[in-house]
Amino acid sequence: MLYNSINQRINRIRICLALFVLLSGSLVLFSFKAGNHLAGDLWQQLGLSREQGTDNIKQSFLNGYLYYYGAKNAKNIAVNDRVAVAKDLLSYAKQYVNSNEFKKEYDLLRASAKPQELNEKAPRTKEEIRRDEIAKTEKSIKEAEENMKKYTPEMQKAIQPVLDMLRKNLKDYKDPDNQMIELFYQGEKLQQEERIRSYKEYLQQWENNYPEDYRVMIKNRLQKFIELASTVDFNAELKDVNGKKKFVNPVYEAKAYDWKQIFRAGKDVTETATASAQQWIKELSAAK
Repeated sequence: MLYNSINQRINRIRICLALFVLLSGSLVLFSFKAGNHLAGDLWQQLGLSREQGTDNIKQSFLNGYLYYYGAKNAKNIAVNDRVAVAKDLLSYAKQYVNSNEFKKEYDLLRASAKPQELNEKAPRTKEEIRRDEIAKTEKSIKEAEENMKKYTPEMQKAIQPVLDMLRKNLKDYKDPDNQMIELFYQGEKLQQEERIRSYKEYLQQWENNYPEDYRVMIKNRLQKFIELASTVDFNAELKDVNGKKKFVNPVYEAKAYDWKQIFRAGKDVTETATASAQQWIKELSAAK
């Protein structure tokens, strides 16, 4: 169903702005130098082209997932360089997201996600339902009677109860006091009301997730990142389990992927990203 697919699509949008979850031993990132001058040697070090990095930034902001395809060497960046790289990334991401190119991409995504308009007719009246049911039943009786002639006596005997039921239904439909017509009418009315309710619900979800002003979407993503980052315990203990790092605290181990990525990025990088996000939110609020 259209609305279910839209709802699933909306549910896939994660609550964390993954662009800011950048660095750690296993976390992949995009990098550049602030302003218009990109550090080509760093792009090469990451194994990522400028075009790939820009596309990853675009996809991360539009869809709420961390896109890092191609940046296979990011884990080799020295720990002492990570905060500086994070600042550069945030500066470039901010510059790109404010571009007309990104705005056009957002508008296209917003339009494609919009629920289709309801073009429904009014529910059938009771008399229309009665007329349709009578016509449909009369047709079924005629076809059954014609087919009966082709059957063996044994088959005719087996099918006779079906034909009798159809004749009874026809008689009932012609009865002005028959309650089946009322049930059909109420059923169709409820179905239409449910379709309208669902459409309005999904339309509201669409408006919430894809506001007309793309800056509202950016602000929401930034705020959700800040909220999630504030819950991360950077002092959490890890243990080695079959060559993989696991949290000692089972509650932390059960946390979502985004929470763990922020932990792996580290406190210094996260504080840098949080400060930038807060400043960006202020600028977006002031721009309205």
